[in-house]
Amino acid sequence: MQWTRKVTHTCPYCGSSVVIDDIPGRWTCPNCGQTFTYGTDGQTHQADEETLMPQVEWIVKLFAKLAKQDGVVSENEVRQVDLIVRQAFQPSRQQRRKIMTIFNESRYSDESFESIAQNLYDSLGGRRDVLVDTVTALLAIAVADGALRPEEDAMISTAAGIFGLARHYEVIKAQFFGQSSGSRTSNKTSLEEGYRLLGCTSSDSDQVIKKKYRQLIKDNHPDRLMSQGASEADIKAANEKVAQIKRAYEQIMAARS
Repeated sequence: MQWTRKVTHTCPYCGSSVVIDDIPGRWTCPNCGQTFTYGTDGQTHQADEETLMPQVEWIVKLFAKLAKQDGVVSENEVRQVDLIVRQAFQPSRQQRRKIMTIFNESRYSDESFESIAQNLYDSLGGRRDVLVDTVTALLAIAVADGALRPEEDAMISTAAGIFGLARHYEVIKAQFFGQSSGSRTSNKTSLEEGYRLLGCTSSDSDQVIKKKYRQLIKDNHPDRLMSQGASEADIKAANEKVAQIKRAYEQIMAARS
């Protein structure tokens, strides 16, 4: 998955304008290759190879608690967490190791899922876009083993309530699963269909696939249509299209990891 809101920053090294995810974390300038950190203050700083933003730690702790809900953390869940972390935060090698350490330790910590969710909400200052994406990420982890179990659904619903998204949880869930009019679209997309949907081939590099994915999300994003005065039907169709694109991309990247 990807955090949906973007922001334009100027690379301090080469002066290029770069569009990045609007959530604290690392980003690398595609022109000069220098890496920086986008901080909670909305400013760009020289990257620290080990330090993690507190929001990232809270999110990873939530992932751990959800994955451990049934008593066993599966390999599929670990792979899904790693995929989300790499896509969303672009951590350095040291940060990635630290993230997985936090994940493993949090599985057995005494912190409650609810308190972690509250800490995340407080640290984000009510950033709805990041909170929605966090709920979506939790859903992705929950279904990594094949299905969303009632206990997992209840946990994620609790987090959504703490995030102020209780009334929107079913909509978020429907968008994740690609549902419309009460009918459920299969959450499985074959790799061949995924490549075709993204306009890529299996021989393309991760960078090429990611670039095409981001362009498709940008072109089909419902917010773009809303700003153009599109009809409710068109916006609904765009939501379904974006969900398909995200599923295809995540499945392709998971298969490559």
